[in-house]
Amino acid sequence: MEDLLSNFGGVEVTPRPNNPHAEHPHFALYKNKTTGSSQEERRKMVLHARKEARYDLLSLVRNLEGESEVTDDSEGDMEYEEVRTCYARPKKFRNFLMLSEWLVDVPEDFASTYLAVPCPVGKRCLVMSSKGRTRVYAKSGVMVKEFPSMLPGGNRRICSRGFALLDCIWSEVNKIYYILDLVMWLNQSIIECETLFRFEWLRSRIEEEGQEVQEISNLNPVKFQRVPYYDCSPESLQRLMAEELPFSVPLDGVLFYHKESHYTHGNTPLVGWLKGYMFPEILGIPVPDSVLQEKPLKYVNLPSHIQYGQQKRSAKKSEEKMEVASTKSPKKNTKKAGKNKSQENEMEVSGT
Repeated sequence: MEDLLSNFGGVEVTPRPNNPHAEHPHFALYKNKTTGSSQEERRKMVLHARKEARYDLLSLVRNLEGESEVTDDSEGDMEYEEVRTCYARPKKFRNFLMLSEWLVDVPEDFASTYLAVPCPVGKRCLVMSSKGRTRVYAKSGVMVKEFPSMLPGGNRRICSRGFALLDCIWSEVNKIYYILDLVMWLNQSIIECETLFRFEWLRSRIEEEGQEVQEISNLNPVKFQRVPYYDCSPESLQRLMAEELPFSVPLDGVLFYHKESHYTHGNTPLVGWLKGYMFPEILGIPVPDSVLQEKPLKYVNLPSHIQYGQQKRSAKKSEEKMEVASTKSPKKNTKKAGKNKSQENEMEVSGT
């Protein structure tokens, strides 16, 4: 029986391992003892490749400033220049954000090597301030907003103060950008600094130099608020889930950052992601009943959850195929009509 279960352990729901937009692997495989994800091995690979993945972020941003905006092309491949298998350098703002995986393999030293960051419900985005304006980019690289701010170089009065790059979550409910991570501040890149340093640098910059970004004014029409981080001891995580959240909107989930991780682009095994109701099963940490009630309504048990997830994915794929087929068919008809019309014109001109 154990051999049979281990064979099923390597089945991947999506081409990308531990994709946080799919089911958690613990929910996708019933009574699975080994995930087969080799997440811990990939963590070691990423940490080992840090020294060979360096590049000049400031020159990269300046080059991007002079280029035209990126269009949203979901079918295009990621514009990456490979540095190592687990590190990549972006050429555009597309896939610039450091994204997470499902936290599948919990390390033995999890409490001492990881930091937890609660995430409010909202849209993940990259905020860049430079040359007198502040622009917001979606994960696809498309610019979605532009406004002035009191971030370095974010409005016309402080346009000479350089650049700033922030990893944020935009809350449409209370119109606040919640800052998760800091990539650059006043032309000083900290992309190659470890997680704890980046978090502390963000805290000090906001407290010492960024008081104005937390208040609404003519030059700062929206607020920016830093999200605090917590250590990953069982007691700390239990308090995080039981006490009042550091933001006024609902909790979406919790990101777990490896302390030695640099800021990389795209999905990385050094950043884990869990929903609140997954804490008892994955981490063995109890959570309040209010958090457990956030489980999906159709969640009854693991086999039922597996079947529901498979049906939902297959239905979505069928809809996408039907949409693609419906969009292609009119184009073919118009091409045929245009071809026939051109042939008629040629016949009229030639007099045949």
